Amino acid sequence: MSNPAITAALIAASRQQEVEEAIEGRLTKAKATGPTSAVALDLTGKEKELLDQAVAEGTVKTTSDGRYYLNERAIADRKEGQGFMVLLILLVAASIMASGIVLVKMAGN
Repeated sequence: MSNPAITAALIAASRQQEVEEAIEGRLTKAKATGPTSAVALDLTGKEKELLDQAVAEGTVKTTSDGRYYLNERAIADRKEGQGFMVLLILLVAASIMASGIVLVKMAGN
């Protein structure tokens, strides 16, 4: 049985990876890194949902005429925060393992 919080974190990380590959990758390839280099994206279905997520998170910006570009500052801030998230996950996992060890030892006595 898995921890719901860990499962939710894994789903969120997977979704973020999809955004990075599908949307941010496309904008990077097009060199759309500012309002003057913004590009129009013709997306449907899941890609549209991923674009909406990226816009909501602030990693992708939109121009007044509906073109899109990367918000490089937000992406850099996100990448900086990912190191902290990895450390936090490792600490939680270590805590769970330590609790399990203590419970096993207590049950043995």
